[in-house]
Amino acid sequence: MWDFLPRSAGPSGRMLVTAGDVVRFARMHLDGSRVLTPGSVAAMQRHAVDTPDRWSFGTDGWGLGWALYDWDGVRGYGHDGSSISQLSYLRVVPEAGVIAVLLTNGGGAHQLCTALFGEVLGELAGVRLPDTFRPPTRPVAVDINRWVGTYEREGVILTVSEADGVAGVRFEPTGAIADFSPPLDLDLVPVTETLFAAPGQGVMNAEWIPVTFTRLPDGTDGVYFGMRIALKLPRGDV
Repeated sequence: MWDFLPRSAGPSGRMLVTAGDVVRFARMHLDGSRVLTPGSVAAMQRHAVDTPDRWSFGTDGWGLGWALYDWDGVRGYGHDGSSISQLSYLRVVPEAGVIAVLLTNGGGAHQLCTALFGEVLGELAGVRLPDTFRPPTRPVAVDINRWVGTYEREGVILTVSEADGVAGVRFEPTGAIADFSPPLDLDLVPVTETLFAAPGQGVMNAEWIPVTFTRLPDGTDGVYFGMRIALKLPRGDV
């Protein structure tokens, strides 16, 4: 299977393109749009919302579509994407006029992106990328029980559990992408009261995957896994 996304996903980012195509798309936003209004371009690059998960994309917030970055005072924006064995990365540093694109279809993409973008953006735009996400060397004592339960989003069920003092999460694709991966059982290493690290394996590309818990204003618990949020199911719905 080379692409499991439906054609209807096109407007939200499903693109079959070359690296040069992505550069031209980014240049349109960098130089001033010939398609969108200047106001729309500005809104996409203006901070609109925070996210509890600041580690999956390394982002400092979101505009209307773009992930926004602040690399020690150097402003940037971009986006990542993934499909079956395909991962893509885009970073734009407007003050330096620099666009960096990486399209991959193999393993170790996250590590390659970190090394490549660290060198390219550092040399051309004075950017120092944040350190790679990983758990602390010294264990952190955290009560996981407040987060134990079943969480669901479109296409994925996440089951958070605790046994003998060890926290874990089961990642289970459902519905149209049920065959994307067998269920994965991952240990959770505490980082803070709301942030945990899961070892990357199977379809997970990075060495460590951030798993971020949050409580929404209406009291519903949620967990960010792979940047997307799944909401906790009431016990009767599990």
